[in-house]
Amino acid sequence: MRSDMDKVIVERPRVGSRLPSRKKGYRKYIQATPVDELPKQEQLLGRWKGREKWLNEHLGPMRRFLRSNVGRPWNKVHQELCEHISFSNAVQAHVLAHIYQYVQRNVFVESPSRVFILGGHSWFGLNPLQENEMYVCPHSGLLKVVKKPPVQKPSLRISVSDDMKYLKRDSRWWEVKVRKREEWLGHLWDVWLECDVSKLTPLETKEHYGDDLFATSKRLLSPKEAKQLTRISKKSK
Repeated sequence: MRSDMDKVIVERPRVGSRLPSRKKGYRKYIQATPVDELPKQEQLLGRWKGREKWLNEHLGPMRRFLRSNVGRPWNKVHQELCEHISFSNAVQAHVLAHIYQYVQRNVFVESPSRVFILGGHSWFGLNPLQENEMYVCPHSGLLKVVKKPPVQKPSLRISVSDDMKYLKRDSRWWEVKVRKREEWLGHLWDVWLECDVSKLTPLETKEHYGDDLFATSKRLLSPKEAKQLTRISKKSK
């Protein structure tokens, strides 16, 4: 990490630095000045709340530093950041506050492409991190990014009834129960495609189930059941 990272991030012309300072006694100035001499146009925020200066952080170097350390132990990455930042310096300490805007630490990892923030709930359940967002793996302690969801290929399918399908994935057969998608989906989960039902398109559901359906449950067939099913499917062809 650069030893002058705090300067690169913070020490940049501050927004509003060229604006004149807000004068004291503005109300007295208004009262003492004749009406015809007062300015005809003036920004209200410029007198009362504006003309202030605030930090104009340049956070690109920090993001690049964090992304370049993906795969490393988070403790070591954090230690390198702290080596060049003084907590007694309010401006430098302000830099560390931005780190946790880019790196989530309290997470639940369901899969490399499905990571949720613990304690942050949305209307529809757990709040998921988006693709390429960074987090600290609770199991390994490594700095990681959320990966792109794998593309689901259409499944081999044997239809038993309107609400029962046999689907094959990774050389294994599953018994999958399905039902029609409703107009108001709410928060429904497709257990076969492992995604929110509302995010599925009719084309995707038709490719996997043969109709506009979604999976409510699944059961892995035993080797004996799978062998019988394969025999039946060959006879039906």
